[in-house]
Amino acid sequence: MTVTHSASMRRRTLLLMMLGGCAGRTAAWSSADRLPERTFRVTPGTVTRWVARGDAAWEERADPERVAEAISAWSNAVRHQERSDPALLVKLTRAHYFLADGFLRDDRVAYLRTLDAGAGWGEKALSAAAPEFARAMAEGAKFRDSVNSLDAAAVPAMYWYASVLGRWAHEKGLAVSIGQHDTVRATMDRCLELAPTYYYGGPHRYFGVYYCIVPEFSGGDLEKAKIHFKRALQMAPHYAGTKVLWASELAVRTQERELFERLLEEVLAMSVDVIPELRPETAIEQARARELLARIDELF
Repeated sequence: MTVTHSASMRRRTLLLMMLGGCAGRTAAWSSADRLPERTFRVTPGTVTRWVARGDAAWEERADPERVAEAISAWSNAVRHQERSDPALLVKLTRAHYFLADGFLRDDRVAYLRTLDAGAGWGEKALSAAAPEFARAMAEGAKFRDSVNSLDAAAVPAMYWYASVLGRWAHEKGLAVSIGQHDTVRATMDRCLELAPTYYYGGPHRYFGVYYCIVPEFSGGDLEKAKIHFKRALQMAPHYAGTKVLWASELAVRTQERELFERLLEEVLAMSVDVIPELRPETAIEQARARELLARIDELF
């Protein structure tokens, strides 16, 4: 079905309204951005109902409006909690990443705003998962020293925080990317150390991209990128995103046209249900593969 330009704009406006005002971001471990104090009485079952509503919307995340509804419901659940739940905050971080990466790439303002909000939820997730980490950061500790003290229980918060922050910083430009580099790198280093298989080889997939896009004088290394992509693919051979990123980031840089084409054709040959719980993600990666193949003569 074709969506008109005006209909597309209305949808974007609706999504941003549902996400609420969250253009700015200050680290959650600073006093300026704590979770708001509740000024109302929590009734039994309120949190459970909001979480269930968010979970139901997330199951239909092939529709971006349902993603926004999940974010709204989960945000309400957070506001009603007696104590912050790291798992729920991770859901919010991942949902913002998915919404931006899957549906907002052609709208830079909405893309950045959504990633920015996601990074804020990621910081809250880290603080909730490891209060001692938050205290150390509030007292002025170095980020790398503090993140290296985290254990495996904090990996989901670390992974999605670094993923969304890295995308946001990269899109903001070189100066911001450099400014956030140490934070993102230190967080993913710790994820790789603690749980290299997390989210279908996610830490290895991150470093596959990292060693592609970082300049050689700053540590960029296409051979290291290849090693990490291979490891991610060995860990989760049916995760479509690894092949799409290998093709778009590494094969283009090394000008391996046949590899580029083969990886993307393999993605298109996958059943959309190859990983049942990731059907929407796989469909998005397949659409991305088609777009890249349509540009093959431009890229090579």
